[in-house]
Amino acid sequence: MNKKIAFLLTICTLFGSISCSTPTYEDFNDTYVDALPSNSEDGTTFHAFCWTFNQIKENLPYLANAGFKNILTMPVQQPKGGGASWWSFYQPLSFSIADSSSLGTKDELKSLCDEAEKYNISILTDIVANHLANISDDELEADGTPKVSPSVELYEPIIYRNRNSNVDGTNGVTFHHNPTATGSGAETQFYPYGKLPDLNTSNPYVQQRVLSLLKECIDVGVDGFRFDAAKHIETKDDPAYSSDFWDNTLEVAKKYYKNKTNNELYVYGEILNSPTNRPVSVYTQYMRVTEDGYTSSFKSAVLTKKAEKIALADVNKSTADNLVTWVESHDEYTNSQSHLGDVTVAKMWGIISSRKDLGVIYLGRPDENLTVGKIGSYAFENEYVSCSNRFHNRFVGADEYLSASSEKIFINERIKDNDQGAYVLNLEAIDLTKTYEVKLPHLENGNYYDLLTGNKVVVTNNKATMKFDKSGMAFLTRTNQKAHPRFTINEREGLFAQSKSIKITISDYEEAYYTFNDNPTRYELNDETTIELGNGIDNDGNVKLNIHIKNGNFVVNRSFNYSKVNLIDGYFNVFNLNPKYLEDYELFMWSWSPSVWSKNYRIQDEILLIDTSGMTGFLLAIFEKGYNIADLNTWDSNVIKQSADISGKALELGFYDASGF
Repeated sequence: MNKKIAFLLTICTLFGSISCSTPTYEDFNDTYVDALPSNSEDGTTFHAFCWTFNQIKENLPYLANAGFKNILTMPVQQPKGGGASWWSFYQPLSFSIADSSSLGTKDELKSLCDEAEKYNISILTDIVANHLANISDDELEADGTPKVSPSVELYEPIIYRNRNSNVDGTNGVTFHHNPTATGSGAETQFYPYGKLPDLNTSNPYVQQRVLSLLKECIDVGVDGFRFDAAKHIETKDDPAYSSDFWDNTLEVAKKYYKNKTNNELYVYGEILNSPTNRPVSVYTQYMRVTEDGYTSSFKSAVLTKKAEKIALADVNKSTADNLVTWVESHDEYTNSQSHLGDVTVAKMWGIISSRKDLGVIYLGRPDENLTVGKIGSYAFENEYVSCSNRFHNRFVGADEYLSASSEKIFINERIKDNDQGAYVLNLEAIDLTKTYEVKLPHLENGNYYDLLTGNKVVVTNNKATMKFDKSGMAFLTRTNQKAHPRFTINEREGLFAQSKSIKITISDYEEAYYTFNDNPTRYELNDETTIELGNGIDNDGNVKLNIHIKNGNFVVNRSFNYSKVNLIDGYFNVFNLNPKYLEDYELFMWSWSPSVWSKNYRIQDEILLIDTSGMTGFLLAIFEKGYNIADLNTWDSNVIKQSADISGKALELGFYDASGF
């Protein structure tokens, strides 16, 4: 430190009555450049819930820019019913990559993995090894165990034939038939949720098929796995019901991956709560495990605005490097009637992603109908999330120091070699004109910069006076750079008949404009801009809207596609209906007035045409092929999947885009 500055600091400390201005420092000699970690386990994970392989591939550059190292897909096994609903992926029919799945093909998964490698992104896949699909929740064997879906026989004939007894005399019984098991490890003998047939994971043939799936995934480029319901699969160290499943599957797959790539396979298992009467260490010898207890404690502390409780909340199952946590899991999201706002999620994400060694997963939210193949949220692109990831990536392995600067300001300081920084969360209602004093007990004196806003923050004597973004978040590092440009757009794709209003808001920019199609004419973007599509700008019925936003060295280039449709008069037009719904299922329409099931529609030029005269609303639904509805005037709960309600303004438009159904 400059001797003059040190002297002034000493004088100001000894004689508090003397007015002393904030010292002036030269910037640190900072050479850090944003980069994704080399190892999968060091990075943050994005859960591409309900995304297809191609959708993930298209968004790879944006996910990489947002700082995500890993991307987790839905289960890649053959799903029940072809994957019409998200839950059907957790009732698989096979131990091979799906032949026919709404996520995509094996070739598309390989293409995704190949493309991800260019961005230094690791692809993880969800694996369901504990159970396979049932017929229904109501159909049980004589011993009370669920009946296995006959469709399993198409993909796993030996497993299906031996489901209840060793019929071939060679491979043994392939499913557990011990629904009344008690004592330590009993939870590995039956799956208590959803009445699903629990595989006998001690069976060598079952283990062989699981290992075959893991190797098949590795061969197409997959870099890691999440094991669904891992707590319900026994280990060799269980006091009772033990088996060598993990040694004969996962451990072999790890060696296979290491020999193939010279890298370490990234693996974690779903263990909600803790294993009953068993230590979690029986699993952590093989993989990381989920930590839901910490999730509950830090979320509660944020919602009650108690900074000290956030600092005191901690993992308890094991050490952080054995654990994975989240702000929200896909199960929590799909089962909840209300959801946290995007900014609240981002604040919580900032907390967990700033933690040392802790594995973290960010949920890519589905749409309101939980539609497979429909991206429900692009909140992952928000700078709140991106800055959290960049901060995480910068301080991999750094020491952490959690504290509360005041009742409502939480801090995590990270110290590594010659680099230092801090995640600061102010839980107060932020006044953008106000400065707040923040105690930073471990940061060296000097100039720091907020990644989110680019604001300079001077730390002197372990404290700083600083302003906050409206979110209350700040990411202090020694890098002096402008903030990344930010934007939001109300609709990223879709159909329109006459016109469509697109609203774009932007901030942190010095240059911004938009163009249409391949026309080079530029139109200026302001803080808030409304663009009217239609009016002759469509190109053969299609409109490509391109936006360009720049701030310093950071540039955002995005393109959004919209299609203009020609309606067939006299009918309600349904576009982009999945043809499989007509070929492989029974498609019905449920009308509200009167309440009745019907097939009162026809197909013309791949458009579903419906006479909606007198209707106040309706929805579309699919059932199993050949299914007949017994009572056409009563809702039938055997529906596999249904569309959103089509009523009000949606009905008035005269058309429905069924690409999300």
